[in-house]
This record gives sequence, structure tokens and C-alpha cells, in this order.
Amino acid sequence: MNSIEKELFGFMGEAESMSGFDSYDSMDDSFDYFDDDAMSYFDDDAMSYASGQQAQAVSDPYVIQYQNTTLGTLTAVMFGYNDNFNAPNFGNPVGITITNLQGGTYGRFIAQSNNKFFKVGKWRFQSANASQLSQTLTLTHFDANGKQYSTPLNLSIMRDAYQFQNDILDVTKPVTIDGNSQISFPLLASTTFVISIFPVAVVSGKAVLNGGTSLNTARAPRLSGKNVAPVIIQTTQGVAGISKS
Repeated sequence: MNSIEKELFGFMGEAESMSGFDSYDSMDDSFDYFDDDAMSYFDDDAMSYASGQQAQAVSDPYVIQYQNTTLGTLTAVMFGYNDNFNAPNFGNPVGITITNLQGGTYGRFIAQSNNKFFKVGKWRFQSANASQLSQTLTLTHFDANGKQYSTPLNLSIMRDAYQFQNDILDVTKPVTIDGNSQISFPLLASTTFVISIFPVAVVSGKAVLNGGTSLNTARAPRLSGKNVAPVIIQTTQGVAGISKS
């Protein structure tokens, strides 16, 4: 075998080793935890492997629809597993219909909130009734020792100056959800109200058992409004890659 053949043979050996086929079983085990715990909540289309590092995924939302089928205002409830899971209509009045628009059921959604705690990074509220987007939500946390605390979220003052849709409201409000967390709000007569919830952190015990991390994180997407004003930079200095006119 001449020097050229030796070099080619060595290169082929390195390529085979790098491909991972010589240790496929161990690779398969190391990626098992991605089956639903590290990736299911987040959109992996935004993943990047530039410079050998993985970019943070974009949050994949939960989308829940509330519909008031009556001619009067009702008080709707979201979450609160410990108090509402076994209650009729999950603690909501009979005139309210709840639908999970992502394909699952609301029952599964509220049950999951009790064993996979998560932090919300952004909310999108949608309704053809503009008055519904001016209501105040009450965020409440209950403790087994009898203590509780509530925080109001007044939607009427949350509209971004750069958001112009009348039927959509995007709100950046971090909220941590577990089995003791509950959100209540007025649902106006004959109104449909859709709430999109973008988690930015999810705790998963299953991921740990499969070799991953218990805390899976993502970034909330930039929706309408952007929450920033356009920035124009004027300079007389040359900038690499930009030609002065």
C-alpha cells in the first residue's frame, strides 16, 4: 500500500467513525429523551447548528378556546388542577365550552399542567368581540397551608404601541403554572375567546430518566407589534459590507 492509499484508507476510517455507525446503539440511547420531552413543546424548525452549537428553539404554543353560549357574562377558569380537574366542566359554568385547538383535549392539558410545570413567556388573546380584549384576568396561586395570592392582568392597558389588530392582543407576561395555579376572567355574552400560551420553560421528570435535562427551555416568538421601534443608525464612518451612497 503506497502513501496515497494509506492516506485514503485513514480518511475513510475517520469518516466512518465520525458517522456514528460504529457506535449506533449508544447514540440511539443518548437521544431517546428527545422523543417527547425536550422537543414536543418547541418548534425545532428554528434549530441551528452553526459553529457546532444548537440555537434555542422557538416555543410551540398551547391554544385553548373558550365559548360563552349564554346571553350573560360568565366567569371562566383556566388551570387550577388541584381544585378544578374533578369539578364539573373543570370548574367552569355549564354555559362555557372549552376546546383545545391543538388537537388534544382540555382535560389532558390541565392534567399535564400538574406534572409538567411550565413558565409562560408570551400570550396571544383573540376575539371578534373587542370588549373581551379589555377585560382583567386574575392570576391566583393557592397553597395547601391556606395562603393564596392574586395578581391582576388588565388587558386594556397591555396593547403594544406597534400592534394594530383590533381582534388580537399579544402580551409578554411571565407566569409560572403548576397544579395550584389558576387564571379566571369574565367571558362576555355570546363571545368566543382564544388564548394561545407560549411556554419558555417546561419541567420534565421523564427527560431526566432518559438521560436529558429536567428543564427544557425555548424562546417566545416575536409576534405582531414586535415590542420594539425601528432603529435607524446614521454614521459617516465606513461599515464593513455596506457601501456608502
